[in-house]
Amino acid sequence: MPATQVRPGIEESWRRSRLSGVGYDDLNPPYFEGLDTDGRLVLAAKPVLDRLEQTLLDAPVSLILSDARGRLLDRRVNHGSFRRHLDRIRLAPGFSYAEEHVGTNGIGTARETRQITFVDGSEHFAAPLHAVACATAPIIDQLTGRLAGLVDITCWSPGDGPVMSAVVCGAARDIERRLAELGSERERTLLEQFMSAERHGGQAVVAVADDLTMANRRAADLLEPSDHAILRDKVAELVGAGGNHATSFALSGGEQVTMRCTPVEANSAVVKISLTDGHRSPPRPRMRPADLKLAGTSTVFANVCANLAMHRQAYTRVLLEGEPGVGKVALARAVHCRYAPERSFMVIESTADVAGQCRAALGASGGTVVLRHVESFSGEARAAVVDWLDTIAGDTDRVWVVATADVGAELPDDLLGRLPATLTVPPLRHRIEDVRELVPALLSTSTSGRSVSCGPAAMRVLLRSTWPGNVTGLAQALCHALARRRVGQIQPEDLPESCHVTASHVLTRWETIERDAIIRALLETHGDKAAAADLLGISRTTVYRKISAYGITNPLTCSKMEHLGPGP
Repeated sequence: MPATQVRPGIEESWRRSRLSGVGYDDLNPPYFEGLDTDGRLVLAAKPVLDRLEQTLLDAPVSLILSDARGRLLDRRVNHGSFRRHLDRIRLAPGFSYAEEHVGTNGIGTARETRQITFVDGSEHFAAPLHAVACATAPIIDQLTGRLAGLVDITCWSPGDGPVMSAVVCGAARDIERRLAELGSERERTLLEQFMSAERHGGQAVVAVADDLTMANRRAADLLEPSDHAILRDKVAELVGAGGNHATSFALSGGEQVTMRCTPVEANSAVVKISLTDGHRSPPRPRMRPADLKLAGTSTVFANVCANLAMHRQAYTRVLLEGEPGVGKVALARAVHCRYAPERSFMVIESTADVAGQCRAALGASGGTVVLRHVESFSGEARAAVVDWLDTIAGDTDRVWVVATADVGAELPDDLLGRLPATLTVPPLRHRIEDVRELVPALLSTSTSGRSVSCGPAAMRVLLRSTWPGNVTGLAQALCHALARRRVGQIQPEDLPESCHVTASHVLTRWETIERDAIIRALLETHGDKAAAADLLGISRTTVYRKISAYGITNPLTCSKMEHLGPGP
């Protein structure tokens, strides 16, 4: 497709697909067993899909319902040859069509953007999808404001974008209405009270229940994510007192507000929030990564730094989660050094005598204790941690506690209940622009006075990587390059072979050896595939096939990659 015809939304989706390591010629969506095919979403969607299915009977068209993660729950298709094609591309119940698995497509891209999305033919990132066109609309649960699922219509390419988009839009709205009707009595009552308060008053309005929060636009603009924990604590206090009450307090940004609470049912309430005239507290300074002597300018990373610093100032216990290698302990140490460098910084791990370490931490007043990989603690160790946290809860000489865990790890309720704040450190692929600052920072700590920098070509390779090992993986790649380049500028050939690929699956040991040999041959021949084939003693066709199979991106092997340019 000519570059001038690529829609901006499609181009952005291609970029995300590339950073996720999706292959161009292969389609390998993961399959999930035990999906909730009898839940509220499927129940709400069934009559809507039944009605549409009757109008599209025997047409080469499919109707698809997926959950919020892009995993297919239901598929309606009656045309035999079209159904067989969908089976071949695994657009079938149980498979995930999230963008990170199959690249640009209606379901995955609508999930990312939360907008009605039409993708036709070669706009799909993966070649096996070029034969179809699809339109997808997100389904929003009106009770929570969250994405509940997606409804999709798929046909042969070319498709009629406006018509298909109108069909799925109408279906999504019908399903949303049925979802609201199927909500619990408590949720419906809370929604009614919230909508009534929102219509009369023009204030910031929030509805709060045990597992539910609804906020109008004024509240969303006023409240930071860290304010929600403050708000919930205040609501719990007022609901426990019974009746209508008002209280004043400061938000995390320093704004003094007044909140009036109207209990709805047990543990739920609707609150109205307004700024207190003439009582605006001085705003807290916005902490930046640079203030913590950390590299990075991305908004997502800056927000985590600022929020963690705020929790340190209040001695709020924090669960700091993230993928392996994102630097959770390093971030906690940086915040500690900003506020209390002279105090102790203790890291307790599962391999240590956890109970003994907890006893030793009783004397760490003003310091920081990190419970590293707390999800790996044994039951006995967790019990010791819970006892220690309860012991220090009333101490005037406070200790800041940070527990770290891999994202998605399950923690017992008794421990989670003692960690009131949770922050997620974003993976490096979600803040890829930070690589430009991270590289010189990491090199400065590893060069031992040598004059070594990263050349522009090597930087482009680093910016194209998906970094499954995150910051740790980047540091290891640079150490590998420094072993090859003692002085001067690091070049692409100095980087480890894994930096030159965006493979869509975990490679076996043999595949890794074969991939690395092909990359070395391509680098030695300056990207000449015929010469690389001769060097390896294999055919040129085999080289092309292996380049595609292993997602080798240096030299570029796909017109879409060339359209996207050297990197973000």
